[in-house]
Amino acid sequence: MSKWLKFGINCVIVLGRISIVFAYLLIILPLGNFYPAVKGTLSKTILHNDNFLLLPGKHTVTAAAMQSFPSWPYAILILMGSAILVWAIIKHLKALIVILTNLRDADYFAVTTVGALKQLFIARIAMIIGDLFLASGNQLTRSWFFLVNNDGIMGATWSTAISDVWMAIFFGVIYVAYRYTLTLKAENDLTI
Repeated sequence: MSKWLKFGINCVIVLGRISIVFAYLLIILPLGNFYPAVKGTLSKTILHNDNFLLLPGKHTVTAAAMQSFPSWPYAILILMGSAILVWAIIKHLKALIVILTNLRDADYFAVTTVGALKQLFIARIAMIIGDLFLASGNQLTRSWFFLVNNDGIMGATWSTAISDVWMAIFFGVIYVAYRYTLTLKAENDLTI
């Protein structure tokens, strides 16, 4: 392996570790929904937030819709979905760091790589669950206010959950194939 490739892999590992620190800070974002929910102004906060886009053809929100908006279910759904997503992102990054470390060390058939691939698959399943919570919360704003959340991971929709299902299948296939390859290599090493 060339020294530039090793340097590049080391840079990605360092960026992954820095990203893990910032991922822990992401849990603070949904906590901002609890103060307006306690205060009773969550619906006004959502209506005046720049992270929400109005659906085409919808221009007004009625006062009855603002009063009947389920603030607590929305805040709880967003918090639970975000917490699950943050956990999954951290697991995902840690698994990628293990895989890159094994790649850098030229340990291509490491048992830890199998564990890391399994963690990637589990993290994707958790992302699907987190997306379902976030999509449910965002469906509330869509149904009551005709607003769509476009705030990064907080803006998950039903289609985001479906795309994560495909990614989970992708990582599951890689995990099974690599595990099978490692088994074949172990049998091959025993016969030689």
